[in-house]
Amino acid sequence: MKSDKEISIDQFTDAEKELVQAKVKHLTLKLAHIASKKEEKEIMKEAKRLVMKDRVVKETTKAVIASKPRKPASAKESEIKEYNWSASLRKNPRALKAR
Repeated sequence: MKSDKEISIDQFTDAEKELVQAKVKHLTLKLAHIASKKEEKEIMKEAKRLVMKDRVVKETTKAVIASKPRKPASAKESEIKEYNWSASLRKNPRALKAR
């Protein structure tokens, strides 16, 4: 048996708390009978887990979208707006050496 830590309701925003309550209601309706105390705890745990899973998915997609811009060295030609020759020579001193 897994020993999952229960997610605290304090970790959720007000909108997410409402989602948790909606999920609890939905899951209890799925049971088709009156839930015992143990079943109510499990339903609450499952609802919290589902809402937290949705939140994590949203946050990770935002993180992917807001990724760091490319370094100028790895940028494509069309992405480069201006080129600084002196900065390029400072970065690569071997380019100054005579052949």
